[in-house]
Amino acid sequence: RASVINLSFFLLRPSKKTFNDLVERYLTGPFAKGKGWGKMGRGSFPGWMTTQGFLTYYYDEVANWAKVEMNRCAFGNSGQDYNGDNSILITNGGNVKCGEGNENSECNECSQSTLLEVSVADLSYCRAPWVCGNDDADGGDDENNDDDATGAAAAVSTADKFSGLCPKFQNAWFSGRLQMEDVHPQLQKGSGALCIEGRYQPMMLLKPAVSYRPDFMDQ
Repeated sequence: RASVINLSFFLLRPSKKTFNDLVERYLTGPFAKGKGWGKMGRGSFPGWMTTQGFLTYYYDEVANWAKVEMNRCAFGNSGQDYNGDNSILITNGGNVKCGEGNENSECNECSQSTLLEVSVADLSYCRAPWVCGNDDADGGDDENNDDDATGAAAAVSTADKFSGLCPKFQNAWFSGRLQMEDVHPQLQKGSGALCIEGRYQPMMLLKPAVSYRPDFMDQ
C-alpha cells in the first residue's frame, strides 16, 4: 500500500515560491507509466496520475522537509478496514510491514478508532448522510428509509463493507445539522426528520418579516 497524501484533510500555507516550484515540477518532474510521479515507483493508486499523486511526489521526494504529517486516524479517518492487499506501507524511510502483531504506529487500524479520537472524518468511503439510504454504493435498493438520524445510520451499518465508524460519523453529522437549526436565527426549525420518504430535507432560510433594503439603493 503506497503511503500517499490524503486530500480530504490537506492544509497549505500560501507561498508564491512554492507555487512556482510546483508549476515547474509539474512540467518537468519525472513521470512514468505504471510507476507514477517521482523515482520511488509507487505504482497506481486512486489519484496517482492527478493532484494526489503529484503532491505526494513533491512533498515526499522534493520538499520532504516542508511537510508535517498528521495522525491519519485523527485527521481524515474514513472508517475503512484494511485488507490483505494493504499489508505493506511504503514510506520515504523504506517499507514497513503491516499486519497482525506489528505495533508500528504507522500501521494503526484507523477503523477501530473511537469517535472521540477522530477530529476530521472522510466520508468518501462511508455513504454520505444526505443520501438518506436510497441506494447503496453498489446501486442496490436499501429497504431502511427511516425518517430520523438513527434510522439513516442503521441503514449504513447493515452493509458488510461499512465499518462501525460509518454509522457513528452519520449520527454526528445529523446531530450537528439539527443543532444548527436550533441555534441559527435565520434557519427554520424542522421536525427533526431529515429524511422523509427517502428524500433528504435541506435546511431552509426563514423569510424576513421586513425585507432589507440597503440605504445606498435609495440614493
